Amino acid sequence: MKAWYEEHFQEDYLRVYDHRDETKAASELNAIMEKIPLTPGAKAIDLCCGNGRHARWLARKGVDVTGIDLSPALLKKAIELTNGLAVQYQRGDIRNVQIRKEYDLAFNLFTSFGYFPDDEENELIFQQAASALKPGGWFVFDYLNPEYIKQHIVPRDETVKDGLKIYQERSIQDEFVVKRISIVEGDSTRRYMEKVKMYQESQLRSMMEAHGLQIHAFYGDYDASPFQLEASPRQIFIAQLAEQ
Repeated sequence: MKAWYEEHFQEDYLRVYDHRDETKAASELNAIMEKIPLTPGAKAIDLCCGNGRHARWLARKGVDVTGIDLSPALLKKAIELTNGLAVQYQRGDIRNVQIRKEYDLAFNLFTSFGYFPDDEENELIFQQAASALKPGGWFVFDYLNPEYIKQHIVPRDETVKDGLKIYQERSIQDEFVVKRISIVEGDSTRRYMEKVKMYQESQLRSMMEAHGLQIHAFYGDYDASPFQLEASPRQIFIAQLAEQ
């Protein structure tokens, strides 16, 4: 039986979330990246790159990017959209892909974390980031804020988009945010699930610091606003790998 993330990130995902595009990527990165030097020719790795929208933003700044993701459908779309930019894509499970210490920057963005029930498995993203970075390299980690989710979760909604009827139900179960998605197209109904484990700031800090990632900034949203426990939708960390 496939895990939910193996079934979910396919063509339907691209159709439902096609608003997550280049403009959206720019709005998510412009402010939070101001503290990080983006030197032309620097090397970056996007861990769980999806359709590559953040990788392409970096490439347009002159950065050479490697994007890694498990989904063939998302990687295929990423390649179609890259159009000669300095991005290389690689398919792999981020938990066990071999990464060398050659990058100046590492990214894990838009809640590409918390997919596994086991804390040690989830923590591997920080191990991989540390393994990828040169000493002094930068790591950007963008994740949901559990306290905000608990207060603002929308139990259900319905939308119609490009001939698709999309039904979404959301709940919190045993410290996981669970979203069940039904897509109706003609006589066909396809069902998917998202299931993300919630982590508080202190837990994330502890995980990162255990791998030598020293936190320099902590934001509550893409505008680089200060984090507020109940009011901030995101937990965004800017960290740097300790010099050796």
